[in-house]
Amino acid sequence: MQIYPAIQAKMGRWQYYLVRMSMVEIAQNIRYAEEIHGTSQLSDAIQRNLDKNRSTGEIARYLARHDDRFFGAIVVAALGGEPQWHPVSLEDDPQFKLLDGRLTEAFGMLTFDGTENYYALDGQHRLAAIRNLLDNATDFRPPPSFRDEEVSVLIVTPRQLEDTDEFMVRYRRLFGHLNRYAKAMSQYDNIIMDEDDALAIVTRRLVSQHPFFRSYSDSEFESGRVFMDPGKNLRNAPYFTTLEVLYELNVRLLASRHRRNVGWGDGQEDLRVYKRFRPPESEIDDLLSELIVYWNTIIRVLPVIEEDGRLMRDHRPPELREDPSASQDCVLFWPIVQIILVDIARALLDDMTHRVSTADTAAVSLTEDQAYEALFPLSAITWDAHSPPWRYMLLVPADEALVTWRITNEDRKQRMHLMERVLRWSCGIDPLTEEEIRGLRGSWYSFLPATAVEEADSMWAEIAAGVVV
Repeated sequence: MQIYPAIQAKMGRWQYYLVRMSMVEIAQNIRYAEEIHGTSQLSDAIQRNLDKNRSTGEIARYLARHDDRFFGAIVVAALGGEPQWHPVSLEDDPQFKLLDGRLTEAFGMLTFDGTENYYALDGQHRLAAIRNLLDNATDFRPPPSFRDEEVSVLIVTPRQLEDTDEFMVRYRRLFGHLNRYAKAMSQYDNIIMDEDDALAIVTRRLVSQHPFFRSYSDSEFESGRVFMDPGKNLRNAPYFTTLEVLYELNVRLLASRHRRNVGWGDGQEDLRVYKRFRPPESEIDDLLSELIVYWNTIIRVLPVIEEDGRLMRDHRPPELREDPSASQDCVLFWPIVQIILVDIARALLDDMTHRVSTADTAAVSLTEDQAYEALFPLSAITWDAHSPPWRYMLLVPADEALVTWRITNEDRKQRMHLMERVLRWSCGIDPLTEEEIRGLRGSWYSFLPATAVEEADSMWAEIAAGVVV
């Protein structure tokens, strides 16, 4: 007989019990549905397919490496047998008199005669990870005393006299409900809350500490440069960028050629894995210091980004503005161009790192002067949206009279890729042959509207004249 101290609860038509089990008890007692009964019918399936890579990889790694590991309750179905509930009343104790009957049959003992089959209705990947760790079937080893650590288990049982077919339908529905209505954390919430992702941590610290990004008030949610609410759009706002975009910019700036080829951190891990496990504080400090060098240099090379964003996103042609000197349309204030900017910056920094390294794979921290030398070609690029290469490419007319302009939505991905190719050529990252230049020009011309035909040659000549030789 199996006996568990338990709490009884009810929701809808479900009566369920909350118990605690050790890792060993979970591994020994809880099974996969396919181990209890096979099924060849879609209508009989009661679990999703088990992703073995997930259970032996990411979840097992989490359990093995996180001191603060924690699982939510595993939902278990108990099939067959004779589960019995034995309530234990606390109401006779004077200290619980004020609870107005809420303790009646809430606490008790749940007994099973041993003939039950338990299977994980929700939590089979966690179950698999626990099993695999205890069986040494992964690349990781369980932490000390892992066998005796405990997880809460929610046990649901059939109602008395419940028809088997109805019972299975309810269980399938419960699985759907548990997963359909669960909402993953948003990117914004992850950046704000994550204490394992080093890139989220350094992004928060950058906003807190860097003179350009930090708040002008006591609240770090009121940065003068960074929009600190969810979302990536800025429209008519004073900010340079958004928190979500800044996080992405930081990831791309730190994704050096060395890290892309060798891996992140001392463990030389894939970025996806690296984000899940907090590195040593010294490593986080180094990432922040590196990031500060990059942003200091970008601001030094492109001081225009210190302007008020409200004056930097005026899509009207200069001749139609009341005071052309007071506002402009600087693409550096567009999040989509900021992505291109930091990718170009990263390529320039990689080239400089290679020049000052003793080996191609060496991890070198550039000084601010070295970074400035690397990024200086960015200062020669025209960032005015009404000038080539941006005009008609990312900033497009919204009417035939060329009075109203907007950032394009059509073919945006292809246009951004083309703009990056043009800038890499302009900055000297990718020198092109005459044939390659003709191909690039042809691609650029293909996006021009018919109304731009007369301007096309002069605009391309302006682009070609700015190329670093």
